[in-house]
Amino acid sequence: ECELTRLLQDKLQYEMRLQYMKHYFPIDYTVQVQYEEVLRPSNITRLRNGTVSETALRYLWFHVSSQAVLRIREVLPEKHPSWKYTQEL
Repeated sequence: ECELTRLLQDKLQYEMRLQYMKHYFPIDYTVQVQYEEVLRPSNITRLRNGTVSETALRYLWFHVSSQAVLRIREVLPEKHPSWKYTQEL
């Protein structure tokens, strides 16, 4: 689990996200998501203060992150510069 988290964290470094997910996307481009698909910091804090374990929060973070990448890939053309990056994620 720790090795997978480390690999994912390396891929999600700020510089890589900035390059692939900001600079290569058109200005004002949005991906439509449902209200339930957004994980807000206040919800995480509430869960952390409750009875949810850190392990469960890690799995929740992984699930939400992977679903976000899948949503982005739905609208991303294969020739887009970020295609390989999102595929690796």
